[in-house]
Amino acid sequence: MSRLTRLSLVNRLVVALLSIAVVIFGVVAITTLKQELIPSTQAPQAFVTATYPGSSPQIVADEVAEPIEQAVKSVTGVTKVSSTSTTGSSNISVEWDYGQDDDKVVADINNAINSVKPTLPDEVTTNVQTGSSDDIPVLQLAVASDLPLTKLGPLVEDRVVNKLEAVDGVRTVQVTGEDTTRVEVTLKQSQLDKYDLTAAGVTQTVQSQLSAIPAGTSYDGDSALSVEVGSAPGSVDAVAALPVATTDDGAKRLDQLATVKVSAIERTSISRADGRPALGLVVLKSSDADSVAVSHAVNDLTPGLARDLGNNASFTTVFDQSPLIEESLHDLAVEGALGLGFAVLVILVFLLSVRSTLITAISIPLSLLIAMVGLWASDYSLNLFTLAALTVAVGRVVDDSIVVIENIKRRTSYAARPSMDDIVAAVKEVAGAVTASTLTTVAVFLPVATVSGATGELFRPFAVTVAIALGASLFVALTIVPLLAYWFMRGKKTAAGDHAADPGESEQVTRLQRGYLPALLFSLKHPAIVLGIAVTVLVGTVASTALLKTDFLGSFGDDRALLVTQTLPAGLRLDASAKRAEAVETALASNADVKNYQATVGQPGSPNVVQYYITLTETADADAATANLRSTLAETRDGGDIVVQPGSAAYSNNDLTVTISGDDEKALRTSSEELLTLVKQVPSLTDVTSNLAEQRPLLRVSIDRRKAAELGFTQAEIGSAVSTALQGAKAGTITLNSDTTDVYVRTHRPDASPKQIAALQLPVSQLQQQQAVDKATDALDKRSDELSDEGDALSDRSDALQDRQKDLADRQKAAGEEQQDKANAKAQDGKRDLLDSRDDARSSVSKAKKALKQAKAIDVGEPPAYVPPDPTNPAISAAYLAALQQYQGKVAGKQSAIAQAEAGVKQAEAGVDQLDEQVKSTNEQLSDSAKQQAQSDEFSNEGDQLSNEGDTLQEEQKKLTDEQKDLAEDQKDIQDLKARPITVGDIADVKTEDAPSTVRREDGKQAVTITGSPSGTDLGAVNTALQAKVAEFSPPPGVEVVQGGATEDQAKAFSQLGLAMGLAIVLVFIIMVATFKSLVQPLILLVAIPFAATGALAGLLVTGTPLGVPAMIGLLMLIGIVVTNAIVLIDLINTYRERGDTPLQAIIDGARLRLRPIIMTAAATVFALLPMGLGITGQGGGFIGRPLAVVVIGGLVSSTLLTLLLVPVLYGLVARVAGKKARQQLGGGGAARAQEAPAG
Repeated sequence: MSRLTRLSLVNRLVVALLSIAVVIFGVVAITTLKQELIPSTQAPQAFVTATYPGSSPQIVADEVAEPIEQAVKSVTGVTKVSSTSTTGSSNISVEWDYGQDDDKVVADINNAINSVKPTLPDEVTTNVQTGSSDDIPVLQLAVASDLPLTKLGPLVEDRVVNKLEAVDGVRTVQVTGEDTTRVEVTLKQSQLDKYDLTAAGVTQTVQSQLSAIPAGTSYDGDSALSVEVGSAPGSVDAVAALPVATTDDGAKRLDQLATVKVSAIERTSISRADGRPALGLVVLKSSDADSVAVSHAVNDLTPGLARDLGNNASFTTVFDQSPLIEESLHDLAVEGALGLGFAVLVILVFLLSVRSTLITAISIPLSLLIAMVGLWASDYSLNLFTLAALTVAVGRVVDDSIVVIENIKRRTSYAARPSMDDIVAAVKEVAGAVTASTLTTVAVFLPVATVSGATGELFRPFAVTVAIALGASLFVALTIVPLLAYWFMRGKKTAAGDHAADPGESEQVTRLQRGYLPALLFSLKHPAIVLGIAVTVLVGTVASTALLKTDFLGSFGDDRALLVTQTLPAGLRLDASAKRAEAVETALASNADVKNYQATVGQPGSPNVVQYYITLTETADADAATANLRSTLAETRDGGDIVVQPGSAAYSNNDLTVTISGDDEKALRTSSEELLTLVKQVPSLTDVTSNLAEQRPLLRVSIDRRKAAELGFTQAEIGSAVSTALQGAKAGTITLNSDTTDVYVRTHRPDASPKQIAALQLPVSQLQQQQAVDKATDALDKRSDELSDEGDALSDRSDALQDRQKDLADRQKAAGEEQQDKANAKAQDGKRDLLDSRDDARSSVSKAKKALKQAKAIDVGEPPAYVPPDPTNPAISAAYLAALQQYQGKVAGKQSAIAQAEAGVKQAEAGVDQLDEQVKSTNEQLSDSAKQQAQSDEFSNEGDQLSNEGDTLQEEQKKLTDEQKDLAEDQKDIQDLKARPITVGDIADVKTEDAPSTVRREDGKQAVTITGSPSGTDLGAVNTALQAKVAEFSPPPGVEVVQGGATEDQAKAFSQLGLAMGLAIVLVFIIMVATFKSLVQPLILLVAIPFAATGALAGLLVTGTPLGVPAMIGLLMLIGIVVTNAIVLIDLINTYRERGDTPLQAIIDGARLRLRPIIMTAAATVFALLPMGLGITGQGGGFIGRPLAVVVIGGLVSSTLLTLLLVPVLYGLVARVAGKKARQQLGGGGAARAQEAPAG
């Protein structure tokens, strides 16, 4: 390392220019570094949001969440899957271990979800988001005006959102609480029934007319023209005027069948700012943006945006990171500046030289500027952690320069102007020790890279920052400090030969050394006493750990920001929740400590949850105001459960949790209620709540699956029909006032009662339609058979009538034969001709009747068996329809043949009747008058009777023929038959019942989580008390209880940091072995580590600071710091022993001469950290800086005493043992060599 010093002295101008360049780049880095609250971190967690509109929590959990959970569980690396299902949506959390490729895991999760999407309901939509610190809003604003929200929303979207998103660094601006609208077409069932229309048909017609139809491209010469057919309606009136059906009365417009209007979509949240209806604006920044710059830019725009909105518009800041960041960074900078001043003052007190002090002090800003450049190059931001690291480093970065300048000053004090060789020699003497001490401090931060979880993500930039600063301090100490010493240091003039070869030999004992040497000599003379005291202190240290408070990360955030969560009874509508929230708002408005507030009523799937973002006044005492609000709000009437938390609880909290999981919902509910009672008994645990879902009313439609199946309905189809009726079916979109607006068609209003839902008509199923056709076909077949039977009966009666007429004719003939002889031959011949004609006619009648019987006997076969429609095989359905038509044709042909045969019978019988009349007339003419008159009366009466019967038979035959014609027409129309629709109540029971408002699962089991906030700072004590209460609970079989929350995170962090400390000790040991070429001497130095914990723990106990992750980082840092002074001390002792000094003399001289640099470095570090440890500026980076500073200050104090007394004693004991062994091995002659041998 001395070569580096000589190189810098030889190239002085180059080093000077490089120093100036470092300053310039450092200043540029300071102005360029983005400012954030915490480092940008990517949590190994993804959030899957699945929406299933209108579905109950249990349906969402079973049909949506569970399949997705099972799918993502198979992704490599996933360790935990949990879900919370509410009405219409489910939030599924997927966690995996740190260190994996987050992008790959998220891609695998997306692939797993896509693989199960075909099994999910069609209406389900999913979205996957990752957890990042960049998702913490930079700014949250509330916008209020005199306009209703329905009008304010579009104005904000048009005039505000676009301008804010144009701000450099703004990733997106989310608007909450906005009223959105859609065009609702509510069909009138009475009108649909009147015109024999269906809701599905009307919806399809509306859908087809809401947009123009692209019809291809037309070419006109060299021009290509797109062809569109039709146009989209541009107004609600245009939608209402759409023709959607054609009836006997003409075309029907949509507004003749339905009401068409613009309606507000049912809101999921309501936002109010200071009691006024408002919209919320959430501003998110891009990952490379400066939070403070983004916040200032947005805030600078809001006055102008308010003027643009007009109507008394105002912007209220609900949450803003920038004041907290600026205040914290300012406080840390002030504490760092104060620490720098204290450190410089300490150096001046010890060196009593302004030049030496300034030369040493110059290393602090240079080292910090180099660290800034390192942060800039590493793409880190300036945040609470990196700035706290720089503040902590202020005291440590000067240590190397102190040792170097002190040794240069001591060695060159005899020269008026030190030469280059003198400075190189002085630096060479301490270069190895300085390098080793710095490397040990840097090395202890290397294991932080192995720490996973939030601790590793947050403190890795801290470790890198400290490492860069310490590396820079070593470089400055070995290059720039010697150069400045060469240029500016002056010694006292002494006569030639008036100085010793080693200035230490001639250096007088100082006042500081005179106070130290007696204690050192006593310790060396009585090592047993010193070791006994040390062991006692060590035992006391171990015992005192039981008194320590413990914490995780502590609380950080704006004390003036509060988050109040109000949980109202489940089942409340959003408007009812907003009404009950007014009582809390009234209490907030009347509270003098509240500056402003925003109330957000309704969370996704939970309209009964209200959150209040509260900003306290600058003069309010945060703790007192919080306690006052907690007690005031607890008295709110019908206020439900109200939890008051710091504003930082939205992204960091110390809550403790107890999770109960199991498969038996009843046992889980009973167990959680019993355990909640126990947890509430923990005295130091406040705001104890359970996320056990309350029972809320559920309108359940219980389907009779058998009836539904018999009518061709599935549960999904019935559910879809009810959903469409209540929520509407999206028919398309139109453009209204430049905004795209959805058009929905439905048949019912959304607040339907069980009776109204039961009365909902279901669309006719295919099976229903087929059943109606089959039923009608069967009825027609039955009627056809009845008509056939009637025809047969009429045929039989006709035959009987003909027989009687023949008998009458025969009798008339017999009577006439008596008179035939009296008739002339010509009359007899005429009569004979008539009789022959009549016989022929009767023969025709017989033939016609025979033809009628043959027609009735025609076999048309059986109707084809029913084949349900199969969309996948249309050929089968077509074959069935063809067979059915063929069968119906045969039936119609048979009926036609029967009708023709009956007409033939009728015609033949009419001919017979006519001939009968002629025969009768001839007979009458041939009878003699007296006898003819008597016989005529008798035959006339009987003939009239037969004639009447014939007329009756003809009328019945005509009626039968008409009915057969009607039957044939009915058979033709049977395919146009429409089945009668049924209602929901026909196949389902509709009633109200209680059901869980939320379904939560962890790793496949239902779970309930009880959460509580520790009221004090001792997280460990609260957790112990909680464990005791949980131990009193005996869970039933199948129920598992697990504690978690902050204590789980704390245990993981402490375990990993403990391993990191072990690894750090190993690294320190390796560095010291390489430095001292010994295994024994590093062990002496390692003894200092546990004793450093004495001061650290004492500091924590005295100040009441809990042992958390920041304090653990301080302990890790101490491992490197406490050995640095011991390294410098032992290095000089070894140098003196190598020159031939006895162990005792080397120890005394080395300890005496290293007293000042050891105390100087320790004091400089202690006083540099003192402002941070005392929290002089207030909050600052207190949550990380104060515990760390307390630990380092306490550890340095105890380790310094240890270095100055215990290390020399241990070195002397080891040296004695080593010398004794050497004398035994070499005999008396080896005594001298034994004295020369270093310890170990």
